[in-house]
Amino acid sequence: MKDNTYTVAVLGAGNIGSAVISRLINLDNQVINIEISKILISDPDKNRDFDKNLFTADFNEILNDENIDLVIEVLGGIDPGKEYIKSLLQKGKAVITANKDIIAESGRELVELAQKNNTCLYFEAAVAAGIPVLKPLIESLRGEEISRITGIINGTSNYILTSMEEGSDYKKALATAQELGYAEPDPTNDVEGIDAKYKAMILSLICFGVTPSTDGLFTEGIAKATKEDFDWANRLGQTIKLVAIIDNEQDGFNARVFPVLINKKHPLASIRGALNAVVVEGKNIDQLVFSGPGAGANPTASAIIGDVLSACHQISSGQSNWYPLRKPTTAIKSFEQVTSSMFIRLSVSDKPGVLASIAGTLGENNVSIQSVIQEGRGDEAELVLVTHEAPEKDLKVSIDKIASLDTVLSITSAIRVYT
Repeated sequence: MKDNTYTVAVLGAGNIGSAVISRLINLDNQVINIEISKILISDPDKNRDFDKNLFTADFNEILNDENIDLVIEVLGGIDPGKEYIKSLLQKGKAVITANKDIIAESGRELVELAQKNNTCLYFEAAVAAGIPVLKPLIESLRGEEISRITGIINGTSNYILTSMEEGSDYKKALATAQELGYAEPDPTNDVEGIDAKYKAMILSLICFGVTPSTDGLFTEGIAKATKEDFDWANRLGQTIKLVAIIDNEQDGFNARVFPVLINKKHPLASIRGALNAVVVEGKNIDQLVFSGPGAGANPTASAIIGDVLSACHQISSGQSNWYPLRKPTTAIKSFEQVTSSMFIRLSVSDKPGVLASIAGTLGENNVSIQSVIQEGRGDEAELVLVTHEAPEKDLKVSIDKIASLDTVLSITSAIRVYT
């Protein structure tokens, strides 16, 4: 910092990088004085709307410039961004990133590196873009004992599910999401829950001091959802959302991502389109809800600008922005031990004794039925069950055994019910 002006470098000038640079250039100097020193780009010959004198293809020019106070990483992907961030923190430079992949994989390492070098690391945009949820969790709520985090943290999947609730089928909803730019040409990360999984890993670290492995965090996407599932959900006073659930109970910690039937009165049921929301629960705070735009260049840039203001304020204090990370308070609970309620939709032979055989199979595996609806269709019938909560292991065994019964023609859907 010189003459109350903070010198900033930006790594990357893609869609998000360009949005950030534009915001920095136009930032009200009555709020803070920012000077952009360097912009790292991979192709110096590409036409861009910014001063060419700022461009460099050499990261070392930024790393070794002692006048640069703060570096914003918006390159995307893990490499080379991760190594760049580590080098910058080791040099004592403050860093802001929107890269969920890097933070999910190496968040603890990077936070501890920032602490060791008495500098700052911010990544508000890595979880819910324009929703300011991480700063309250890291700072305002650091003294609270958090028991559960539930979130809709992928805008693409929420847009698709909202469209299906309004009458579209999955393929049409996905195609529209791609046309609008909500979904990538290859939508796998969004619709299979992978993007939400990375964000759940970050929230797990911040709220509970646990870093789940990518393989250890159960993940199920939305590709199997059908319009008929929504029709049944509506009849039951529910809707369907892809949620991340992270809880820390006496019997252990677990994080998972999957679609659920959720009561229409729950705060998350009203989150529509590409919006995101995070619900934080704890003994002293009851329930806090953060919601807003969770994707897109402009919301992401807004979160980064918020981090810029925080970082500049913190830089002047000469201290890291991090309190000690939380320490795990319970053992990690396997997904098989998690208890869930299940909505099961089956096509069965319409004959006496079918329900009894299904109920018997469930009972043999310690699963009981909460409610049942049966509707005949000639020689076939549709049977809809909602179970009481039971361990995931028992639910899986039960469903597999039910599928093998001679009177069960097919299991059309099996979706968890949020409780």
